[in-house]
Amino acid sequence: MRRLLFAVAILLMAAAAFADVADRDVLLTPEGTLYIVESVENSGSAPPGVTRYLQLTIQRPNAPVDVKVVPDSLTAGVHWRPALAYDNDSKTLFVFWLKTPNAMSSELLLSSYNGNSWQPAVSIDDQQYSMRYNLRIAITRKLATQQNDLSVVDVPALLIHAVWWEQTGYSETARYALFAVQKGMIGAVDLHNLDDFAPTPGFFPNPVDSNFNPEILKHPAFADNGTQDSIDVVYGDTHNNDFVRVRLKPIQVEGRIHIPIGAHPGGPMVPAAKSFTQPWTGPITIVTSPHDDGGMLLYNTTATAVNYIVYSNGVWSTAKSVPLSDKLTADAAVAALTRMLSQ
Repeated sequence: MRRLLFAVAILLMAAAAFADVADRDVLLTPEGTLYIVESVENSGSAPPGVTRYLQLTIQRPNAPVDVKVVPDSLTAGVHWRPALAYDNDSKTLFVFWLKTPNAMSSELLLSSYNGNSWQPAVSIDDQQYSMRYNLRIAITRKLATQQNDLSVVDVPALLIHAVWWEQTGYSETARYALFAVQKGMIGAVDLHNLDDFAPTPGFFPNPVDSNFNPEILKHPAFADNGTQDSIDVVYGDTHNNDFVRVRLKPIQVEGRIHIPIGAHPGGPMVPAAKSFTQPWTGPITIVTSPHDDGGMLLYNTTATAVNYIVYSNGVWSTAKSVPLSDKLTADAAVAALTRMLSQ
């Protein structure tokens, strides 16, 4: 019963997110082709068991707009939180998304499109009784490779990093997957809990108010660290009520590409905003300060406002909102907030 109630709660949260803001991702290739993938409600064009499916819009330079349905999103369930990556060498588009086939489980799916045909979707980490949401991806293009003399040099490589939040009826944590791309094909996948790379936590959790909303801790995000061979991830720890930043640098040893187990701190742990009680639902984005001060901005976009909270100089601000209008779009509001953080 606990698992069922938990799963229903997650589905209700997803429905609230869809009602507030478009669920999509946008990618522009070096050749100027624009890809837009979005989760759309089934209004009768898809099979009856499909609640939401994925639609891909392709805009090539000086060509008509081409709209396609991602084939494997036409199976029963909710298909949502799509994310895109692109391999310029093979001209291959990768589509990641979450599929919720029922109230008891979900899957991380991956399909690819080479301009002519789709590859069948592959299910990643599809353990039963687990719900996945808040998927994000990032790309690095260099790989530390061990040589015969045991030295390590960087070589060109396309690596896709994925993070998401995962819950069961008994636990919850941030998850990570590493995908190596060669000639438009995904190789072996390296899967971890992000806690595998975190320093040892303290003995006692950070104090929070009795009505603290832990939702802000459940949206792992990527942070630019100024390198091409590693990526930083910021994620929340709901057991210790803090944000953790880890630096992940893939390495290839004897043909195997992986992230070495052990602590990879990328910054100090930041206590959660203990008085945060706002009922934010849907995607929450984390933006880190470009300065080496641990500053962070968390924001949530709805149809009428951008809600945000800032961590600066060791202190959290109160939660604030920027109303949207025909003169101030969500993108413009987010740009202004990001600029504020960088000053």
